[in-house]
Amino acid sequence: MVKFFTQEMCDQTEKMFKEPQVKAKLKDVTLKFILLVTDCPGGEDRQMKIGFDKGKMIENILTVKPAPSALRTEALDKKYAAKVAGPYEVMVQVSTKKLPMLAALGSMRIEGDMTALISNMAGMTTLLDVQGGLPGLEF
Repeated sequence: MVKFFTQEMCDQTEKMFKEPQVKAKLKDVTLKFILLVTDCPGGEDRQMKIGFDKGKMIENILTVKPAPSALRTEALDKKYAAKVAGPYEVMVQVSTKKLPMLAALGSMRIEGDMTALISNMAGMTTLLDVQGGLPGLEF
């Protein structure tokens, strides 16, 4: 079993990105961004820093801190195009396709380069599809 937004999930996601069908969907993606999930089980905030260069995953780092943490208010590091933050329940619903990304935007905070995010929406969608579809994923 793999718990949602944990180190196990990061590790499994990285393995999935090496699969040929996933690599093909990401081949044009060059983007570094941050996903922050707040109020996770166990009273934690969990942040993933994710980076792609021409479809190859070059960064996949998870940081976990007791909630509410400074991760919520940290300034966006300029080496990342954007930071997308949202509550655990919303991120679960988006990852499991129970809530469309556009409908969830009202519950999320997005900072940074919206143009970069929009132009790489296929990559973001693939990431969420991979994460939400990991075998044995628990919420």
